[in-house]
This record gives sequence, structure tokens and C-alpha cells, in this order.
Amino acid sequence: MKQKKFGRRVFVKSTVWSGAAILAACAPAAPVAEAPTKLPAATAVPAATSVPAGESQAIAVNAKGNVISICAVDFPQFQPYKVRVESEQKACDDYGVKYTLIQPQLVTTEGYIDSLTNALTQDFDAYIFEPWDYDAFIPVLELGKKKGVPMVSVHQEYPDPSYFISMLYIDNVGYGVAAADKIGEEMDGKANVMFLMNSPEIPNQASIRQSFLNRISQKWPNIKLVTTEFTRLDPTRASAVLEAALKAYPEIDTALWVEGATPSVGATVLKEMGLSGKVKIIGIDDPPDLIASIGAGDAWGSFNQNFQKQGYEAVRNIVDHFTGQPFPKKTDCGIVLINKDNFDNYLPSMWAPVAVKGKPYASIS
Repeated sequence: MKQKKFGRRVFVKSTVWSGAAILAACAPAAPVAEAPTKLPAATAVPAATSVPAGESQAIAVNAKGNVISICAVDFPQFQPYKVRVESEQKACDDYGVKYTLIQPQLVTTEGYIDSLTNALTQDFDAYIFEPWDYDAFIPVLELGKKKGVPMVSVHQEYPDPSYFISMLYIDNVGYGVAAADKIGEEMDGKANVMFLMNSPEIPNQASIRQSFLNRISQKWPNIKLVTTEFTRLDPTRASAVLEAALKAYPEIDTALWVEGATPSVGATVLKEMGLSGKVKIIGIDDPPDLIASIGAGDAWGSFNQNFQKQGYEAVRNIVDHFTGQPFPKKTDCGIVLINKDNFDNYLPSMWAPVAVKGKPYASIS
């Protein structure tokens, strides 16, 4: 297995598990940096000057007395997951533990599960991953449970928490409610909305959509969900379905994404169709081109899920598990609305609630 090492980090480039390269062939953006990640100066988290009560000063070690090695499986070619990976890296640096990122070759549920299954056969001490398809992940979760290795779920509040030492998730019901309310307030209670999802099989996206529907039926009777389209995380497909829907349903005045891989195509499609300013583009998370579109007024806004908190606190939970310190078993990581008012200074709002080293958790339950 070829590896490049930088301090305590290991970035897996190829694997003997399947004989396939792990770098994703479809990556539209640069892969995760192999040099130590630096946060922007405005958002850098200062080093702790003291360790509060309840936080261990010892480096986490395994039963053999070795510094623990954490494995994360993720897609850092997509902006939100890149943020999560960088936050995991920072936490591992802060706590002096080892970090390995495995990037699945295929951007599919099957490809991800294959990579996670292979990772679980290796000698890592803990794992961080996102089990977004609840049924499909059961076999690999059972494998991890049988192995008896600590696992942390990020982004998903998995229905059976017994598989995990902790879960750092997004409140999908709250997301749908917030989206409905923001659209209602911005549009004076009237809107014709198009939903764009990855696929109908993704539980958290389906939950956001349903809570959105419930909210508008309760509070915003003049907001209509006109159509729901599926992008399959493919920008070309997303452009095509958006264009087709806008032609088929000219009454659409709001396009709302709940997957983070393709919302950046929205502004381009509107320009090509001559609809800029006539349809509000509302994305998810903070890909740079989407943020630029918000700043330029081509997109209205984006609901940014806190991947900084997911990544950093996932590592800290693992460290606390090995050092015997208390930590929350469930954490709602929250969302922040990015719009024209804060598109150039929202990052401090993402890091503010993160329990970095030296800062207590918001709560422990």
C-alpha cells in the first residue's frame, strides 16, 4: 500500500484491499491538500493555553500503548466534506493523534460502503463516517460492531445509536422548517418552489423535504412545492433537470437544493435561460462558486451545515473515549444561513460553536 506521510497524517493513495486507486476519478475540484491544512487567519482557532476540568491532558493511546490512529472515509472533492476533513485534520493535530483519510473511488453508496468495509479490516483504532442510507449500511455496521471498534456517525442521526460511541448530526426537521420560514419571509408568504435532491432513497434529504411540506401546510399556505427533481450528484444532470423543470413549470420562482454537490450550476442555468433575478437559487453548504454567486447577487443564499463541528468534535469524542473523559453521545451541529449580508464573513459563525481543545462542550448528555 503506497502512502504519503506528513507528520501524523496518512493520505491513502492506493490500496491492496481491492487493487484500485482510492483517489476519486470524478473529482471536479482539487483533492484534499497533502500539506498540513491551515485555516484562514480570520477563522483560525487559537491554541489552548489551559486544559479545563474534564478534559484529558494525556495523548490518547490504544491497549498496546500506541498513539491512536483514526480513519475517516469521505469525499473531500466536494466542498462540505473537504471542510469536514480539514476539521478532522486540525483536531488530530491539536490532540496529537494519527489520521488517515480514505477517499472512495466511486461516488456511490456501494463504493463508499466498499471502502468502509475494507477500512474496517485494517488496524485502525476508530472510524469516522457518514451512514446516509440506513438499510444499506447495516452489514458494515455489524462488521464494525463485531470488531468492537469505536465508530462515530457524522451528519446522520442513525436510527440505532448503539453502533456508535457518538453521533454528530444535522436536525433535518429543523432544516426543513427553517427553509420554509426563510422563503416565506423573503417572498411575502408566496412562492412556487422546486426541490433538488440527490435521490429519493437518501433519508435525511427526504426528511428535510417532508418537514418543509409540513411547515408550509401549517404556516405558509401560499407556498407551493411544484416539483421535486433528482440530481444524482451530477452537475450535468442537475443543469438538465433544472432547465427542463423551469420550461415545464414557468411559475417556479425558487429552486431549493438539499444536496451539496450541484447547487453551483443554478446561476449558470438561469443566465443561459435569461431568468437571472427571476428565480431565487437557494443552495446548501458553501462551495466557493456558490458563495461567489451569492456575493454577486446571482444566488439568493445557502443553508450551510456545520461540517466544522462535525469533523472536529468527532475526533475529540474519540480522544475522550480513549482517555475516559465524558462527551456528548448526540450533538445537533446546526446550520447557518449565508446570504448577501454575511457571504464574506460567515466562517467565524461556523467555528464559534465548535468545542475545540481547551473549550468545554456546549452540553454533555
